Amino acid sequence: MPIPDDIDTPAPSVVFSTLASQRRRLVLRELLDGEKSVTSLAQKIASEKANSEPRRIYAQLHHSHLPKLEDSGFVSVEDGIITLVCHPEAIEPYLILAERYGSQKE
Repeated sequence: MPIPDDIDTPAPSVVFSTLASQRRRLVLRELLDGEKSVTSLAQKIASEKANSEPRRIYAQLHHSHLPKLEDSGFVSVEDGIITLVCHPEAIEPYLILAERYGSQKE
């Protein structure tokens, strides 16, 4: 799936370092459906992963994953709401690629 020419994409090195984390890929996948609160996203992730506590997932998102996604220009976080700020067509091919090859090693 080629990316249309009129869509700005982050540099490949930024994309790959950001998508190296399975958790960040999951966050971006969830945001393709629309904005989410950090709390609801933490609860969803915890419900899908055995022995996970939403409070712990929230802390990981807040202190690690969301700052990386913000610094990379993928998302905006304001008042606990996470919004995808890059065009979905700019990241979806990378998500597909990362999921295809990431699942072989993770």
